[in-house]
Parts: sequence; structure tokens; C-alpha cells
Amino acid sequence: MKSLIYRISAVLMLVALFSSCDKFLDTLPDNRAEIDSVEKVRKLLVTAYSSRSYVRHFEYASDNMDFAGEKNPNTSQLIEQNYAWEAMTAAENESNVNVWQHYYKMIAVANAALEAIENCGTPEEMLPYKAEALLCRAYAHFCLTMFYCLPYHPVNAEHYLGVPYIDAPETTLNPRHVRGSLAEDYVKIQKDIEEALPLVEDEVYSVPKYHFNKKAAYALATRFYCYSMQWEKAVKAADVVLGSNPSDMLRDWEAATKLTWDSKVRTMDYVDPLHKFNLLLIPLYTSNGSLFHAWSGAGSRYSHNNRVAKTETFRCKRPMGGPYDTGKDDCYKIYKHPPFLWYDNVTNKVWMPKWPSQWEVVDAVAGTGYSRSTFVAFTANEVLLNRAEAYIQLKEYELAAADLDCWNRSFFKVGQYGVTNLTVDLIDEVYSNSSSPRYIAEYTREAPTSRKPLHPHGFEVESGRQENMTQCLLFCRRLDFLGEGLRWCDVKRYGITVDRFDDTNYVDETTTGFVAGVSLPYNDLRRAFQLPQESIKTGLEPNPDDNSTNENHPFVKY
Repeated sequence: MKSLIYRISAVLMLVALFSSCDKFLDTLPDNRAEIDSVEKVRKLLVTAYSSRSYVRHFEYASDNMDFAGEKNPNTSQLIEQNYAWEAMTAAENESNVNVWQHYYKMIAVANAALEAIENCGTPEEMLPYKAEALLCRAYAHFCLTMFYCLPYHPVNAEHYLGVPYIDAPETTLNPRHVRGSLAEDYVKIQKDIEEALPLVEDEVYSVPKYHFNKKAAYALATRFYCYSMQWEKAVKAADVVLGSNPSDMLRDWEAATKLTWDSKVRTMDYVDPLHKFNLLLIPLYTSNGSLFHAWSGAGSRYSHNNRVAKTETFRCKRPMGGPYDTGKDDCYKIYKHPPFLWYDNVTNKVWMPKWPSQWEVVDAVAGTGYSRSTFVAFTANEVLLNRAEAYIQLKEYELAAADLDCWNRSFFKVGQYGVTNLTVDLIDEVYSNSSSPRYIAEYTREAPTSRKPLHPHGFEVESGRQENMTQCLLFCRRLDFLGEGLRWCDVKRYGITVDRFDDTNYVDETTTGFVAGVSLPYNDLRRAFQLPQESIKTGLEPNPDDNSTNENHPFVKY
């Protein structure tokens, strides 16, 4: 067997992609270990999963966040840059460069594992780990495209900048990479996913939920197929995850309400690997446990607050009905699990308990350490709503309504307080019949609602029934994905303009005092986050901020 030397691929990757002009290393590292057995490959892949994520950046960039006013001191430079869609240059634990770096570290470890498996002759007992490595590589590249690229378009993606797709370990100190196109990235992501799917075996893991187990693998496939508009494949992949009884796979919010009314208890329950709902769990170094937590003032200058909740999310007029535009207690009683909220002179937050706040002690005497949490990277709820999206695009409206109502019954107290089942006819009434008391008016900056104008990128949403079903879907997705970052992906894919609001003088009782500010148009180039400056300095092409020389480009200068 050909001996493999693991050359600390992650370090070499970082040298190639993140160092500036000065040399970080002058010679190859001599810290070597042979990866020549199943057990060594397994242990290597345990270290693959990125300890940073897109969530924080996506959430602050999306329309889930409002400005509480200058008097609220709870912010940071990175949050300010993220909220304003500026290039993120702030140096923090969850900085732009750290996200980029850790996803490429994930790729480097995956490539090292794949090389080791190949050099061992790819024995049958290593095939499940080959699948895991391929899925890690695909997932990390996919996340990078979600972060740094424009939304996928079947025709235009070949003209959109992608990210460097690294599919082999680095063997030189200063490799030079080019970004290529988004279309090329998507082809390679799909190849890795589809090669991996038949090889996944849950039995090789002691706790499968912390690895790309079978359902997590098909959940990744479902998301990718939706984002790449391969609707039939999205349905088939989702079927593998959901089985014959999707309701049995969804989060049991009602059971969670029987736990102690304590954020620590309920957030830890949310990330419990024993729940069928949880498909893939990834431990992170992150402050999400305080940022997306109602009882913490952290980051609260910008937050999902009562203005957003009352006009666009939890307390707004909904397709499934129930009290709206009223007191908080009245609006929240219709949920299987009400959101956690806090409202005082400084903090104004409305969040579901999803992110445990954990602390890793570095120096007990000095009281220093790191904020940690656990990320539920894929859920059965997302898979169900992805399948509903695919059905809507395939014009299988009854099947889409069945999935939407399955989710509805898991989230709301259907049959109580005026909350009803979701059907095709009801959804048509809600979005088409302006004389109906259920009618939801179209969004304006002066009178915000959940029904925002759509400019889908790369696919069509026909007016009438298809748009009605899509509006219902996007509302359900926005509630379910709150605090998970995926609203930003919907904002990009469906071409939703993001308006910023100043809530300094907001009065909740009368829904007045908020002031509309700047907007991010649906075709703004800032929908692709700028690469880290450290990577641009190595020669990688930055995302453009001016495409005036390309008159046919669908995104505009900002």
C-alpha cells in the first residue's frame, strides 16, 4: 500500500488562501502522521466539521433584523458592518475571514481523508468514510457559495464568480487558485453529493447525528436540489428523509413546552441528538447563544424584535389565521411553543429557544474562555418545507398544501383560536380575495406585511395560485428558520428587497413610530458577501461592486 503522509493540509490551505505577501512558512512542516487505517481515517474526519458557520452573518443581513436606536449600546463593529451589507473587516471570533478559513479547513481535512482512502486501495470498510468526506467537501463548498456568491441561475451562473473548488490536498507552499464560476462549483458539489449518497452507512458511527448520516446526507441533497432548481430530485431526496409519515419526523414543540421554563433547558432540548427532527449537529465556537436569545441584551441594537414580529412574523396576519395585531400574550397563545421574548428600555427581542449558550473555560482564574453552542445544521422541518417548495414549482399544489399543513399542525394549535388547516383553496383566498377577512395585503414600507414582492432568480413564480402557494411557503419558512440564517438564502433566491427600519420611537400598542430607512434592492450586488481582504491580497478576484461595463448583468452597482 502506498504510504500517505498527512501534511497538515488545513495549514497549507490557509497559507494559500489567507496569508499576505510575507511567507508564513519557508519549508514544509515535518509534523507527520500516516493515515493508513479505518480508525485513523475515522478520527481524522471527526475533526473535519467547521467550528464556524454562516448563521450569524446571514441572520443580521436578512429582513429579520431591525434597528433599536443609538441609545442601545449592545453591538459590535462586525454586526454593524453585517447589518449595513458592508465589507466585513472586523476581527472577531466569527469574523468573515474565520468563516472562510474554517470552511476551507473542512475541505482540506476531507481531501486528506479521501487521499488516504484512495491510497489504501479504497477497501469496502472505508466506503462510509469516503461518503462522509465527500459530503463534508460538498457541504463546505456549498456554504461558501451561499455566503460569497450571487444566487444560482441555470443560465447566468456560468458568468457569476464562484469560489475556489479544492478537490485534492495541497502539496505546495503557495498554490494559486482562481474562483471559476458558480456553475462549475454547482456541478462539482452535485457530483460529490451523488457519489456519496449510496455509500452512507449510519452503523459506523456511535452518535450518527454528529456526522453526515443518511438522513443528513439526503437533507443536504434536498437543499442543494432546491437551490439548483432540480425539483424532481428534491422531492425524491426529501422522501428518503421524511418516509411515509412526515409528521412523525417534525419537531414536537408541544412536548418542549412541558419542560422547565428555562432557556438553558429548552435550548439544550432543541439540540438533543435523540430527536428525530435533528439530522446533523455541529458544535461551534459562536456567540449565537446570546445573540439569538431573548433574555440576553447581547447584540440587541439590531434584533428580531416586536416591530418585525407584529408586522411580518409571529404576530402578523397569517395564512392559517388566529389573532394578530393585538397584545403579545393573545398572539402567542396559538403556537405549540411560544417564542421567548424580552421588552424593556434597552432589549427588544423575540426568538425561539434554539441556541444553547455554553462556555469553554480557558483560564478559570482570569475567567477567560470561549462562547460555544451547537448548530442544528439540517432539520426534518427544513426538508419538509423544501419538498413543499419543489411541489409548488412542479405545480403539484395539493401535495404542497399537504406538506404545508403538516408543518402548520406541528407549529400551531390548529382548531383553536381561529387557526385552521392550510388548503389550496384557503391559501388562494388569503392571497387573492381582497374582500375576504383573511386577505393579507401586499407589503409596503409604510404598512409592512409578510407578503413581500417576489423577483425569483433563475426560475418563475406565476401570478395567481403559484404565487399564493409560494407566499404561504415563505411565511412558514421564515418562522421555522428564524435564528438559523436561511431566511437570507430565501431573500436572495426569491429576490426579496430588504428594508431597514429605525424603531427608536416605536410604539407597540399602536404599531407606530417606526421609520423606513435604506434598502437592499432585490438585484443588488451586495447579495454576495465580499471575500475576506486576506484572501483578496493573495490574488483571488473580489466580488465586483460595479458592473457598469456589463450592461446585461442582472445585478447592479451599489
